[in-house]
Formats: sequence, C-alpha cells, structure tokens
Amino acid sequence: MSALLARLRYFVVDAADEWRSNPGVNALATATLASVLFAAGLVLLGVHGVQGRLEAWRQDVRVEVCLEESATEEAREGIRRRLSAAPGVSRVDFVSRDEALRRFRLSFGSLADLVPELGENPLPESFEAFLVPGSGAAAAARGISSALRGTRGVEDVRFDLEWLDRLDASLRLARAGGAAAALAILAVVALVIAGVVRLAVHARREEIDVMLLVGASPGLVRGPFLVSGIAQGLAAAAIGIALVEAARRAFLSWAGAAPRAVVDLVASHPLAPRHALLLAAVGVFVGTAAAWMAVRRASRLP
Repeated sequence: MSALLARLRYFVVDAADEWRSNPGVNALATATLASVLFAAGLVLLGVHGVQGRLEAWRQDVRVEVCLEESATEEAREGIRRRLSAAPGVSRVDFVSRDEALRRFRLSFGSLADLVPELGENPLPESFEAFLVPGSGAAAAARGISSALRGTRGVEDVRFDLEWLDRLDASLRLARAGGAAAALAILAVVALVIAGVVRLAVHARREEIDVMLLVGASPGLVRGPFLVSGIAQGLAAAAIGIALVEAARRAFLSWAGAAPRAVVDLVASHPLAPRHALLLAAVGVFVGTAAAWMAVRRASRLP
C-alpha cells in the first residue's frame, strides 16, 4: 500500500512540475477540450429543456370537444356521458365561453385587443377530456375523435398528441445525430490534444530515455502524463460547465421581453447533474486517452 501511495504521489508531483514547466502547452490542450465540452453542454441544456417541456405536455394530454352554439342541454349531457365512459379518460371538464376567452387572452395577449372589435365572444363552449398518460393515450384520443365526429351538438374534435409524437421522434433523431457528431468531434479533439501533449513528451525526451535505461517500467514513465491528462480533462469539464451556466444566465438577462415559453424551453433550469457528470467523464476520458496516445507514440512505449 505504501509503495502504491508513493508511486501516486510521484505521479501527481511530477505532473504538477510538468504543468509549471509547460503552462502554454497544457493551457492550449485544456482550452481546446473545454471549448468542445462547452458546445456539448449547450446542446445538452437545450435537449434537456425540450425533453422536460415535452414530458410536461404529455402529462396533460387532452381531447377538446367543441360544442355547436345550438346544442341542447340534453345533447351536451349525452356528450359528457360518452366522454366520461370512453376508455383512457381520467376526467371531463366543461369550458364555458368566458373561460375560453380568458385562456385565449392569457395565451395570446397580443391578440386579445382584437376580441372586442368582433362585438361578441367568438369562442365556443367545449368539453375537455383528460387522458391517462402513456402509450395508449394516442389510441384513446383517436377513438374519441372517431366516435364523436358528426355527433349531434359536436362542432369539432381536436387533440394535439400527434404533433407531440412527431416532436418526440424529431428529438430522438436530433439526439442520435448530435451523439454521432459529438463522437466524431471528440475523436478529432483527442488527436489534436495528443499532438499538443506530444510536445511536452518531446521536451522531456532525454529524461524519459534515461529512466528507461535504468530500468523504469513503462507505467512509471507514462503515469505522470496520464495524471496530467486526467487533470486537463477535469479542468476542461469544469470550465465548460461554468461557461454553460454563464451563457444560460446571460441569455436569461438578455431575453427580457422574449416569449416566456421560449425562455423556459432552453434556459429555465441549470444543466442537469447527470449531464454535468457526463461532461466530466468525457473530459477525463478524452484527456487520458490523448495523453496515453502521446506518450506511446513519442516514447515508443508499448
């Protein structure tokens, strides 16, 4: 155990000395990786916001049954009973014309001034059938739509689950494409960092040759550079995560009067802890892999 601790201490001390002797090289490698992790963090922040909003919408899936103005009380009660008995419906609410107008003004404040010019409230009464969230919500919504279209007293049946499904599919495609692009970019960055670290290895070429001549193991030679790569990865991840948070706060300050839905979509919450840990893990992996490749090529270690 003492031998292991002594070796680890040697690796850390030697890596710190290497950072002090070659600050420009290490700063360049760290900044290169930090810029990539910053871009990846912005993508993760946006994807997380869209996913959160999408999940919130999915928990509030509803079918809106608009009533004809001439619908009788008997027709309305019949529609309510059919909705309440439909599979997958958790509750049915009645929305009056006044309530519909209030929601319209809340959602479309810039258009609210147009309503008085019409002389009367143009929005119809309706029933809202809330569906149980899950994979069966789409089938339940389609069943309600098919059953009630053309029914006496029903003017229209609306539900927006299909576009949520399309948005979800687009999001999955974007995540897959982003992951593929990120892997390609990280591979290029690892090669660039390896080239930068190789300069530090060449600067200590004579020292490494002497160590190998006196019988030092490849692990002893490689260790300080691997510790340096781990430190570079952690530092780059910390910088990238800090820049993501700074960019998020700057966007919140800049947005001002921008639509609140847009602001909430991309910047309402900080980067999720699991995504921050992912960036840190990627930074450590890339930094370590780059250092390993650099030492292996520059010193001909196995």
